[in-house]
Amino acid sequence: MSPRLLLVTLLSIGVTAARAHPDDQPVDNIVVTASREPHAVGKLPATTDVVPYADIEPLRSVSLTDVLRHRAGLHIDQPGARGGRSSVYTRGLDPNHTLVMIDGIPLNDETNARGGSFDFSTITALDIDRVEIIRGPISAVHGSAAMAGAINIIPRRGARETAASLDLSGGGDGYYRGRAMLSGSNGPIDLSLGGSYTDESTPDEIGNFRGGEVISHLGVALTDDAEVRGTLRYSDSRGEAFPDFSGGPRLSINREKELRDAEELAAAIRLEHAPTSRFHYTARAQVYRRIEWRSTPTVFAAEDVPANPGEPDTRQTYLRYTGSLSGTATLADGIEVTIGSDAYQEDGRSRGDIDLFGTLIPGDFDLDRHVIAPFTELYWSTPIGVTVLAGLRVDLPEGRSEELLPRVGVSYVVPKLDTNLHTSWGQGFKLPSFFALASPLAGNPNLRPERSKGFDVGVEQPLWDERIDLRITYFDIDVSGLIDFDAETFSLANLDDTDSRGAELEMRARPFDSLDLRLHTTYLDATGRRAGSSDSQRLRNRPQWRGGFGITWSPIESVEANLQALFVGDTTDTAAPTGPDPVRIPAYQRFDLALAWRPLDHLGIYLAIDNLTDSHYEEILGFPVVGIRPRAGIELIL
Repeated sequence: MSPRLLLVTLLSIGVTAARAHPDDQPVDNIVVTASREPHAVGKLPATTDVVPYADIEPLRSVSLTDVLRHRAGLHIDQPGARGGRSSVYTRGLDPNHTLVMIDGIPLNDETNARGGSFDFSTITALDIDRVEIIRGPISAVHGSAAMAGAINIIPRRGARETAASLDLSGGGDGYYRGRAMLSGSNGPIDLSLGGSYTDESTPDEIGNFRGGEVISHLGVALTDDAEVRGTLRYSDSRGEAFPDFSGGPRLSINREKELRDAEELAAAIRLEHAPTSRFHYTARAQVYRRIEWRSTPTVFAAEDVPANPGEPDTRQTYLRYTGSLSGTATLADGIEVTIGSDAYQEDGRSRGDIDLFGTLIPGDFDLDRHVIAPFTELYWSTPIGVTVLAGLRVDLPEGRSEELLPRVGVSYVVPKLDTNLHTSWGQGFKLPSFFALASPLAGNPNLRPERSKGFDVGVEQPLWDERIDLRITYFDIDVSGLIDFDAETFSLANLDDTDSRGAELEMRARPFDSLDLRLHTTYLDATGRRAGSSDSQRLRNRPQWRGGFGITWSPIESVEANLQALFVGDTTDTAAPTGPDPVRIPAYQRFDLALAWRPLDHLGIYLAIDNLTDSHYEEILGFPVVGIRPRAGIELIL
C-alpha cells in the first residue's frame, strides 16, 4: 500500500460527512439514480435494477465487473485480464454513454481517449451497500453522459452495532487480496470505513493489476429534521497490458505493453433539512479528481494501414467540482414537485508527447468547461395505481447552445393481479470529451454533442405468492451525431448514427428459503451507419444474445454455495494487425463457483473458482481471458 493510500485511510474518518431522506425505505427498495428524489423501486416508471449487498457478497467477486456482467441490458468487455481497461455497454450504446457514479459523484473521465468513459478495472466490490442501475436515456436527471443510462454505486453506511472484519485471500496466477472494514454508530454519528489491496499477476502476458482502495461514509444527525452525510473514495492502481486495438497477446506486432498509474479521489457532502412535514431541501457539494500517467507503445498495423501513434510519457489530470441545491414540496398526498439547479466546473489537462512515425510532437492540451443546469421534476402517485414521473432539465454549457432534456414515465399496477405495467421516454446527450475537442493529433473544437432519444415498455409480474418475480422489457434508442475518426480530415467528427433496440427478460425465484434462483436474457439489435447513408452494419463488441443464471443455495445456516453461468453470443471486433474489416469473435460460456462456510460466529472460510470449466474465449479481439483460477480466503469478524 502506498504512503498516500495509508494516509487517506487514517484521515478519512474525519474528512467525510451528509443526510438521507427523512422517509428512507429499506435499501433494497430505493433507487435514487432514476429520479431526483428516492422512491420505492416498484413505484418508479423506469427500468431499474438494484443489486443489494446480499446479492454481491455470495459471488466473492474480485472486481465490480464480475457483478455487473450478470445483469440484463449490460455487456462487459475486458482485455483479457484486469490490467487493461474494462468497459460497460448499456443497451448497445458506447461505454462513454453510461454515467458512472459513487454515491451520486460522477466518475467519468473527460480527458481519456475513449470519449469520457469510466474504467471499471479500478473499482472493487468492497464495502458496497448496493448498486443501482437505470437503463435508458436519463440526462433529464444527470445531464451529460447519461445517454444510455446510469450506474450508481452506494457505499455501506455505519451499522447500529460496532463491527469490524478482516478478509485475506489468495489464489492461482499470483492473485492475492486483503481487505478490512469497520462500521458502527455512536449517538447521532454513524461511520463505515473499508480498505483493500489487490494484486493480480496473470500468465502468458495477459496483463497485471495492483491497486488499493479506501471507501468511507459518515453521517451526523444535526437535529431531528436535519442531517449531514458524506462519502470519500480514494484509489491508487497500476495496470500493465497490451494497448487498445493492438491485437493483444495473440496478435500484437509490437510486444511492448502499456503501463498505467491511476489515482482517483471522489468526495461528497450532502445536507438535507426538512423544516416542515411537506417540504425539505437538499444542498450537495462534490469533487472528483483523476490523475493518470501512462506509457503507451506504438501499435503497429497490417500492411497499408497506418500505425496508431504511441505516447511514451503522458500525464493527464481531470478535475470536476459539482454543486447542487434543490427543494421538494408535497403539494398533496402522493404529489411531489422538485425544483433546483446543478452547476459544475470541469478542468482537463494533458502533458506529454506523441510518437508519430518516429517523430515526437507535443501532445499537450488544456480545457475547462462550466455548466449550469436548472431542473424540475413531478412525481404523482395516484390511489388507483397510476404513477407519473416527469422531469425537465436545461443544460447551459458555457459557449454552447442549451440542451433541453425532457423525460416522462408512467406505470400502472393492476389491482388484485399486482401486475406492474410501465413505460418511459427520454432524451440524452453527451458533450464532446476534452480529448475529442483538443487532442493535437485528432481533436476537433467544432464537435457537436452526441444526442439520444429512446423509450421502453415493460411488465413486472409476481407469481406463486411472490416467490417468483418476472420482468420483461422492450427498448428502442436512437443516437445521432456519434463522434468517430474521419480519415479524410484526419480528425474526429460527428459522423455516425445508431439504432439500438431489443428485449430484456429477468426472473428471480425463491422456491425455498434456502434456495435463490436468478435468470437473465438480453436480445440486442444494434446497428450503425454514417450520417446521410442508408447502409448500416452491426456494431462491434455488442452480442445479439447474452444471458445466464445464478443459483445461491444454503443447505444449512453456516454453508452457502453460489454458481453463476454466463452465455454470450458471437460479436465482431477490429484490431490494427487485422485491418479495418470486422473479425468475428466466437460465442462463449463461463461458469464461476463460490463456496462459503462459517464454522464459528467470528470466522468464515470460502473457496472461489473463476472460469470453472477453463473456457477459452476472448471478449476483445486478440485478448484471451484468464483460464481456470482457484481462490481461497478467510474472514475474521471482530
